[in-house]
Amino acid sequence: MTLREVQRVRRSDEDRYPFNPDVIQNFEALTLKSPVTIIAGDNGSGKTTLLEGIAAAAGSTLISGEHMELDRSLSPAFELADELKLIWSVKTGNGFFFRASDFVTYTRSIANIREEARQTMEEIRKRDPNSLEVLPYARTYYELRDLYGEGLEKRSHGESFLDLFQAQFRPDGFYILDEPEAPLSPSRQLTLLAILHDMVAKGARFLISTHSPILMAYPGADLYEIQDGNLVNVSFNEIEHVSMTKTFLDDPERYLRHLFK
Repeated sequence: MTLREVQRVRRSDEDRYPFNPDVIQNFEALTLKSPVTIIAGDNGSGKTTLLEGIAAAAGSTLISGEHMELDRSLSPAFELADELKLIWSVKTGNGFFFRASDFVTYTRSIANIREEARQTMEEIRKRDPNSLEVLPYARTYYELRDLYGEGLEKRSHGESFLDLFQAQFRPDGFYILDEPEAPLSPSRQLTLLAILHDMVAKGARFLISTHSPILMAYPGADLYEIQDGNLVNVSFNEIEHVSMTKTFLDDPERYLRHLFK
């Protein structure tokens, strides 16, 4: 295991973000017993705030490789991180913090880097076909092509999401993923489960917030749900997202008649 526990060691009395969500005010500790730990909860329950604070305390980078400190929107995460203590068995240098909102920016950045490398290669070869000056640009271009094929931007949103994960996950890494199911169809969410399983077999560990009952069903996952502002260890069938999805699919009319009456 890598990260074993997150503890609250200090407590701010300030009634402002990131300290005012109930789950942050009530947070004491989170134990990660399984290779995959999943946090469920309604919109606005504080899942993302908690994950951002843990990621900042862990020294995670963004998926782009940039330090979280460079993203001003994550400044509150470092205020929360100052109140957290992370207990590791082995601290890995591999891994990243991923937000679905970062994906489009990263995809465009990779596409621009690849295109700039390609254009520079062509310009150098026109001047001198034998010039060694082309080597670093060629290396950049072909490495990105090997990682992402012809480009993440040329694939569907869901497919490129999965391509990105497959290219960036590394053995023994610690990954914090905030709602990674956002662009994925149910079948693609199953593919993501398979990717997680493959990486867990190679020593990777995951802390995930999600609304998806499919991801919550990962075998052996340690499941938490935010209930009345508290982080509660639960079983799969106890999670509200799971029970509500089941009852809706069993009898959609039961819900729809109240919505459209």
